[in-house]
Amino acid sequence: MDGVIGQILEKQVLSAAKAVEDKLDEQIAALERLDPDDIEALRERRILQMRRAAERRAKWRALGHGEYTEVPEKEFFSAAKASERMVCHFYRDNWPCKPAHSQMLGV
Repeated sequence: MDGVIGQILEKQVLSAAKAVEDKLDEQIAALERLDPDDIEALRERRILQMRRAAERRAKWRALGHGEYTEVPEKEFFSAAKASERMVCHFYRDNWPCKPAHSQMLGV
């Protein structure tokens, strides 16, 4: 029984690997067919993506992302609304909270 399951599993893994390999081959062939203008357009698009990512990271840093900050209760909702994403830890002085809190502080 295990031999049959192993063979079926092996066939499935091989077919999945073949599908991924075929897709990669298609992408490589498409890249090889690009002319210099297409390559330049790809380059410009990638530069624009990288600029936007850098601007987004700078905005996040300005908003305090990546830093540990204790926010007073009255400022919580305004802080949450200022950012698209926010990690929040409601701290209590007990065992489950203390290890997480010390990790956030970098202790």
